Amino acid sequence: MKYFFFSLILLFSSCKGQEKSVGKDEESKVGDQLQLVESDNYSGSDAEEFLVISEIKTLQKFYSNVNRTRKPGLPIPQIDFTKEILIIYCAGKQQNSFEPILSIKSETKNTLVLAIENSNVIHTSTSTTTPFSIYKLPLTKKEIILE
Repeated sequence: MKYFFFSLILLFSSCKGQEKSVGKDEESKVGDQLQLVESDNYSGSDAEEFLVISEIKTLQKFYSNVNRTRKPGLPIPQIDFTKEILIIYCAGKQQNSFEPILSIKSETKNTLVLAIENSNVIHTSTSTTTPFSIYKLPLTKKEIILE
């Protein structure tokens, strides 16, 4: 009888642990899945830009601008726009060579707020770059904002 109660206690406590881990997985956020697709020092855009791309035509237009002086040009990433969207950040003209990194600042039910981190800064005084970074996210209906 003593072993029976001990077995029941172990059984119920192990089930509770499994419930907690499943609940945590279900709560995974869209922002946790922000993945870098491509980054380079020439975007072809002199001004700062933030683009949310959900169709191939807009992506092709961006890459035609990037590749207008490149031979050979950068290949267009293969994205399934029924499942994913792209986030593109162009930093504009810079005197420093760096990779603009996007990160999740906050996320609510209706919005996803991104922040820019400038890492790997290499100080140069003679070259001007126009760096960009492209990230992909699972398809979402949230409004994506850059701060």
